[in-house]
Amino acid sequence: MRTVIDAVRPACHVVACAALAFGMSVRAQAADLNTALLDISPNRWVRLHTPAVKEWSRQAHAGMAYDSKRGTLLIFGSNTHGLDWDNTVHEFDPVTARWVTHYPEAPQASYRADDKERAIAGGQRRLPWAMHTFAGVAYDPQRDGLIVAARPEHNPIGKKTPAAKIHPSWFYSQTRREWQMLPDSDQAAPKFFGAAAAYDERRRVAVAYRWGIWELLPQRGTTNGPETAWVKVSRENHHQMHHSMVYDSRRGNFAVFGDYRSTNDVWIYKPGARRGEEGRWEKRTPGGDACPRAQHFPVAFDRDQGVFLLVPGNTEFESLPNGRERARRPKSNSTFVYDPDANRYLRLPGADMPALGMNFMMAYDPRHKVFLLVSGGPSEAPTVWALKLDLAGLKR
Repeated sequence: MRTVIDAVRPACHVVACAALAFGMSVRAQAADLNTALLDISPNRWVRLHTPAVKEWSRQAHAGMAYDSKRGTLLIFGSNTHGLDWDNTVHEFDPVTARWVTHYPEAPQASYRADDKERAIAGGQRRLPWAMHTFAGVAYDPQRDGLIVAARPEHNPIGKKTPAAKIHPSWFYSQTRREWQMLPDSDQAAPKFFGAAAAYDERRRVAVAYRWGIWELLPQRGTTNGPETAWVKVSRENHHQMHHSMVYDSRRGNFAVFGDYRSTNDVWIYKPGARRGEEGRWEKRTPGGDACPRAQHFPVAFDRDQGVFLLVPGNTEFESLPNGRERARRPKSNSTFVYDPDANRYLRLPGADMPALGMNFMMAYDPRHKVFLLVSGGPSEAPTVWALKLDLAGLKR
């Protein structure tokens, strides 16, 4: 691991100051780039940004998506368990190296059921409850916003609000900065606790995976809007929870990594030719470097080089008398490349990280051609790391 704060953060600070001086929005314009990110050394993690003052903290049960229109990171999700009630959206701009919190979190007293028995929070601004989102968040470029396929099952306020019988999925509009239920009716959404979600760019549809594959499809002849609902297109299932599903834009399929049972297998889901059609699954056991069996770790796809980057925990397992295994908490995480064409893992030497814990917060930034990873515990300010992958350099 390399932390060249002196080399990277000052350059980011200059960009941020210029943005403030000229009134630049936090949303990066298409032509704007952070030169510090373009110049980082390849194949190792570089610390990009840590706020000087902690205004909020990364929650292990939260998820993250990449806003391809603005080039920013969007985080939504909470630990709940009575410890955290964060139900706001946090956005990071890698050009200005700045975080923006979109609105204040809702007070606990505002958690209630509406006239259709749906769980809502907030005042005039209707908000979702704080909830675990895991890998169940995805950016939808057609709707220009965040799809949240999750459910607040571990939120203790639910036991005190029995009238809230319906827990919808949610869509957050980036242009309006408003939340909308999916569907916006008295129809219950699928039980997406522990789901993973991604966006299919070729077929232009959001996809969720939890006890089968679901697609977010228009209903009653509409093309968008409140009549959109989740439709189960495949009942086949191979995971419990704590897994990530990542879209492969080069091959037009999805790759699923990790599981509650800890694994280093990769499951590929090839969707049907059209939206709403069932796809097929393929299990792969990669060769190459030995990758640890793990769960709930960061994964993202490099659309320029056509490979995945994953940062699994170096988990050790203890054998139990009943023949089962018990996982010990990893003390570090290592960085691996997965090449789907070769079906092989490649470990990046010198790219180990301190233990990340449960972490679903990594994305590929195609503008800077780097991976961005958010780390940090509940008592810490979030830290953003960057890694530029150079496969050609590794082969030399």
